[in-house]
Amino acid sequence: MTLSLPAPRAARHIYAAALLACSVSAAWAAEPAKAAASAPTAAVPADSVARTTAAVQATPEADLRITYEAMSVGSDGVQRSSVYTNRVYRRKAQLWIEREMPAALRQSQDHGHDHAHGPHAGHAHDEARAAPLSIRRADDGKVGVEVILAKLRRVISVDLAHHGNVGYGGSFDNVYWIVPPTALQGMERVGKPHNGVQRYRGTAGEQTTVIDWDVANQFARRVERSDSHGTERIVVTATKLPAPLAQPWKAIESYDKGDYSDLLD
Repeated sequence: MTLSLPAPRAARHIYAAALLACSVSAAWAAEPAKAAASAPTAAVPADSVARTTAAVQATPEADLRITYEAMSVGSDGVQRSSVYTNRVYRRKAQLWIEREMPAALRQSQDHGHDHAHGPHAGHAHDEARAAPLSIRRADDGKVGVEVILAKLRRVISVDLAHHGNVGYGGSFDNVYWIVPPTALQGMERVGKPHNGVQRYRGTAGEQTTVIDWDVANQFARRVERSDSHGTERIVVTATKLPAPLAQPWKAIESYDKGDYSDLLD
């Protein structure tokens, strides 16, 4: 989620680690990623988009509970950590992402305590932080993002420039599978599948990533990335929620529609 004010160096450090947990498919190959980032942006080949579309359509629908944990030790000797959990409802080319709020926070809010932050505190802009997201991918690869403001009964369409402001990291694949299947192709397969899970391992410099891949349900059950010195560790764990599948979209059918620019007053 976006910080409204410039954060101290320590806060930025752990915030970056938390964002990294949302895109672990690329994290294990840090050096190639840096090279790619410095290269000119190229259009995605049409055949690549078509292959991804076919993979999305072939992926089983599932409701997942995903917990992200990040720990880092800064140069100031302070260890910092963050933990949060999302519920991700995965359908054909469609996602609903909803933050699980800790019980203590819910109880505090029920008692009327305001936990808003930043210059827009108390406005819809602030409510958009950690609000549910509805994400849809078209067959041509284009992604539409909407943020759900339940208290205002509004569905806000979010343009590309503001995706990061509502907590969407920009990669549909990373949310849909946690680790895209294509990312596994460059990793070492460790042994044979056990209880439906295939383990993969990748190393880039001092960083090691281990992924436990659910073969039948097509998602990463666990991802752990750590450095050789023990100063950084990111763990993502996912569990499949029991049936029946949730239908959160039903609740917003009567909501008003809006644009993200409406929140920028």
